[in-house]
Amino acid sequence: MKITRNILPAIAILLAGVAPLAIAQTPRTPAQQRRAAMAAKEAEARAATPYKSAEIMSLGTPKLVEILKDANATEFAKAKACQRLAVVGDKTAVPALATLLANPKLSHYARFGLEPISDPSANAALRDALGDLKGNLLIGVINSIGRRKDPEALDALAKLMHGDDHDVAEAARAALGRVRSP
Repeated sequence: MKITRNILPAIAILLAGVAPLAIAQTPRTPAQQRRAAMAAKEAEARAATPYKSAEIMSLGTPKLVEILKDANATEFAKAKACQRLAVVGDKTAVPALATLLANPKLSHYARFGLEPISDPSANAALRDALGDLKGNLLIGVINSIGRRKDPEALDALAKLMHGDDHDVAEAARAALGRVRSP
């Protein structure tokens, strides 16, 4: 009887420490359940991709462009390729990066990869995207043009500054200021 009395409080203490962890990890609300399902799906996609993060971050431009063009590559792999292209990218990467400018999930990564490329084709790709994009994607491209200080985009930015979308007009106004400043 004495052993049972001594063990029960110890078991209760152990369970008290574990139970809150189990409860905290169980998604309760629909939003938590969706986030948990999305996290599980992303983890599964990362595990299934033939491209691993560390491997991607050591590749050269040709292999990175190959990943961007690969229909079976995950968004994660493409995002990592864009990040690496910001460091090692050259004009051969511009067409592949430009195709991602219209992708809502990868546009930011594509712009991140394009901005440091010193070749004029990067400016041209961003200018070409001005006519194809709307909303936040367009604002992002306008911001990239401003960061690159592309003087050939002045006329296009001026037109956007007088457009109907207030946010786009503000972004164009700011980009014009950056392009014109020394």
